[in-house]
Amino acid sequence: MSEQQRPGSPDRPFRSDRPFGGGGGRYGGGGGGGGRFGDRGGDRGGFRRAYGGPGGPPGPAVDYKAMVEFVARSISDKPEQVEITAFERGHGTVAIKIKLADEDMGRLIGKGGRNIEALRTLVRVASLRERKRVFVDMANSTR
Repeated sequence: MSEQQRPGSPDRPFRSDRPFGGGGGRYGGGGGGGGRFGDRGGDRGGFRRAYGGPGGPPGPAVDYKAMVEFVARSISDKPEQVEITAFERGHGTVAIKIKLADEDMGRLIGKGGRNIEALRTLVRVASLRERKRVFVDMANSTR
């Protein structure tokens, strides 16, 4: 090994001197210990959240009813017939019911239920910040 290729040379500092706790090694990983084979020892570095927790950064509260109403009205052919009701069930749980015209039910559900599941996922992700559980259901229309 020549002087320039040695780990302690000025051109290539030791892994502990590199930003973000190492990185490199044979597989280019980001952890201390060379990033090999799932080594979890030492300062792992990598991405750290500045705000400190799974709750997310502080921000304005989300209006789940308005979000669901916007999506439902955007999808439906008869947006004037879309009705959204939301009510608290207690213990941080919110239930949202969607009523719309019969011919729009299939559009909101989507092929294989993809649209309604995407809407539920969107609401679930938005509710994680406030640590609430939000359920989105479709109500049978009586029109």
